[in-house]
Amino acid sequence: MRNLKPFFNPKSILIVGVSRKAYTFSYTILKNLLEIFYRGNVYILNPNADEILGIQSYHSLEELPEIPELAVIVLGKKIAEIFEKLAKFGVKNIAIESELRIETEDPILIENLNKISEKYSVSYMGPSMLGIINFNNNFTTSIIPVRQYLMQRHRKIKEGISFIAQSGGLAGAMGWWAPSQDLPISKVIHLGYGFDINDADVLEYFKEDETTKVISMFLREITDEIINVVKELAPLKPVLFFYVGKDDDREKKLIDVGGISVLNYIELFDLAKIFLWCPEPKGSNLGIIGPSSGAIYLIVKEMRNQGLSLAKVTQEHKEIILDKVGGSTCKLGNPVDYWPPERFVGTNICEIYNTSSKTLLKDDAVDGLILALEFFIEIEFDFIIFDKIKKAFPDKPIITILIQAEHEGAKRVTSRATTLKIPVFENEVERAVRGYKLLYDWYSKIKKK
Repeated sequence: MRNLKPFFNPKSILIVGVSRKAYTFSYTILKNLLEIFYRGNVYILNPNADEILGIQSYHSLEELPEIPELAVIVLGKKIAEIFEKLAKFGVKNIAIESELRIETEDPILIENLNKISEKYSVSYMGPSMLGIINFNNNFTTSIIPVRQYLMQRHRKIKEGISFIAQSGGLAGAMGWWAPSQDLPISKVIHLGYGFDINDADVLEYFKEDETTKVISMFLREITDEIINVVKELAPLKPVLFFYVGKDDDREKKLIDVGGISVLNYIELFDLAKIFLWCPEPKGSNLGIIGPSSGAIYLIVKEMRNQGLSLAKVTQEHKEIILDKVGGSTCKLGNPVDYWPPERFVGTNICEIYNTSSKTLLKDDAVDGLILALEFFIEIEFDFIIFDKIKKAFPDKPIITILIQAEHEGAKRVTSRATTLKIPVFENEVERAVRGYKLLYDWYSKIKKK
């Protein structure tokens, strides 16, 4: 396995050719590092400046007080010449973030880079690399702005998502984008061309990375190397991918070796939270609690599509639900349809979900629970009740679906559910149910290979 730690978490970094002009790529890399309070040593090389953003600018490599662990090149000219100077100086890890069009550039450039890399035992990423965002270790080489508050939020997470994007824009957007549920993000990378270190090497690195629990990939190309690594990786960590290319055979191969294909880009993150936060499902039989038959039918229809079943609860648990919940509760005790409630009062609704959830989860036939919520601001529903419920039943997945929930109520539930690490899907019934099925399939088919 390639040692990629110096690229993701170097003790020192040199940025070659930092511009004094704001909003340029090289300027942004330096600005990002300063704003996120990167704790390593930062060096910049610009013979025409004495300092930039308060950081001393060195005029030559020989002036540097140490050999940096990582060097970043953003200049568009004399790349091979700069690369060789860095290699001769002793730099062993170089990220080339210069934007190049290989088809129109001198074809000898890459050949020269590879020769220099081999001669001096240098590892390099790029060219045309957007960079890395390492939330976990508070480091970035992104040429796009990265927000400090996001870096602080995800810093030192124990388990999170790592994202490989074969798109600079989609990788860079992770520096400011925040989904509706605050997912723990560990690492993000866009490699550009990847002539030396490639996406398969990064997958190998994520395989061993303790803070990476789930891997998501946006793919334009599926290489043999990616397929081979995913074959080894998939039984250990879920690998979600969204492929936008045309090679159906390669996509099928990636699925056959354990890659989990999602239907669109946002599912790389929306479904990842199920794999992050939900325990292993022991089966395909679900309990459902909902405020109306319509909401329940939406869920049941998708369950049929996915080959999932309604759990058949015991007579004892059925009687508890029929006796205590009221409404038009199904005579089978599952699903629980509590419409109409006696009053639109939060405490009443809370008690319905509290009693129903505990009763269903206690039943051995219930492998997981889906909650359907239709809230409006008059109902002061406190989702905190699921703190104790989740602790009491840590081995059963709980997934929440908000159906036509008024904004404030939805915001309140989503915030609390995120704290409790319970996935929430707003008006995404099919995605929520399919997410459970993918989770069940991964544990029952892929992980046990």
